[in-house]
Amino acid sequence: MATSRQTVIDVKVPPKAVGAVIGRQGAMIKEIQQVSGARVNFTDNKRDSQEERGVVIRGTPEAAQMAENMIRKIIGELPVIVTEEMVVPGKCLGRIIGRNGDTIRQMSRTSKAKVYVDRTCDDYRESERTVTITGTKENIELAKSMIQEKIDDEELFRAKKAVMEANREQRQKPKQHVQDKQSEGRTDMSSSNHDQANGGPELSESPQVHPAVRGWPAGRDYIEVYVSAVANPGLFWVQILSSMSVELDNLVDRITSFYTSEMPQGYDVSNPKTGDLVAAPFENDTSWYRAKVMGVEGETLDLLYVDYGDSGYLPYNKVRRLRSEFEALPFQAIECNLAHVKPVGDTWSEDSIEVFDELTYAAKWKVLMAKKIDHHQSSMGIVPVLELMDTNTDQDKSLKIMDVKN
Repeated sequence: MATSRQTVIDVKVPPKAVGAVIGRQGAMIKEIQQVSGARVNFTDNKRDSQEERGVVIRGTPEAAQMAENMIRKIIGELPVIVTEEMVVPGKCLGRIIGRNGDTIRQMSRTSKAKVYVDRTCDDYRESERTVTITGTKENIELAKSMIQEKIDDEELFRAKKAVMEANREQRQKPKQHVQDKQSEGRTDMSSSNHDQANGGPELSESPQVHPAVRGWPAGRDYIEVYVSAVANPGLFWVQILSSMSVELDNLVDRITSFYTSEMPQGYDVSNPKTGDLVAAPFENDTSWYRAKVMGVEGETLDLLYVDYGDSGYLPYNKVRRLRSEFEALPFQAIECNLAHVKPVGDTWSEDSIEVFDELTYAAKWKVLMAKKIDHHQSSMGIVPVLELMDTNTDQDKSLKIMDVKN
């Protein structure tokens, strides 16, 4: 409608676009008025209404037309909100939801999609469940990828657990030498209890007697391993997938519980030496682990986490003496070299290390097949020289010199 003095235009705004047209504290509608020079008003104050709302624009023909175009542009560019469903295995629901719903809330925050799981079914672990996701197409795709990642994590964990359980029967067979070791263990525990009764153990002035580094299984061709840490292709650490993996998980839980639930007395480290075993946390991690002191620089310890191969530096007041009962399990990280590779020059380039990280899924707990073809001696013991095979894709791939270049 036009008059001699001004033009009046009515625009219908869908309920889902009302907030965008108004803006935070009216910022958008003020901007429309300022840029166009027209007056823009909603015909009612029902902001939360689910019906269309009318907008009246008044101004010169040019100003009113500009304001209308700006409003219609906002409406047209409003993201389309849709709802999709994703079917997931019931056994993965716990990992998707997380403790007290923390994981699923984090997914919603990151993807900006609403992620909902019906948790009313009692037997959800044995059935498929439907996850409802609401948001833009892009938001939904991101949420789906995050959910799929949790499903993959759960399936990998269950595959690892299945292999461990398959070895349980052999692990439980009674053996005479095991009984002898248990007798020795009872003697060690008695000694440990005596130490605690007298205010806690002291690190000996002589080197500690440490558990052995886990040896490479004899009489086997390819075995399943995880690459747990990488320095370079000529120096990396693996864990062998076996029943000891479960024992290590249990050990870490026990160590963490012991050193965090109620800090024990008498386990402070006051005079650390190279070669000592300690209990230590890891950066950005709430768990505690076994570590070996590789060097002492003032009040800082150079640590090797003996079950994973990672290195770290901590002030010695942040670590604790390792309780003797936590020493029984052999160190699970095995120092290794990759066969058929060597650096060009004296050192490995950053690019070659990064490529090796990716090829071996370092610290991502994906299984590789490893074959020992040689070995050599180091300060930590016998170092296997390995050929590695990636069987995670449709076609098996051997990691050879053409893959890892300096």
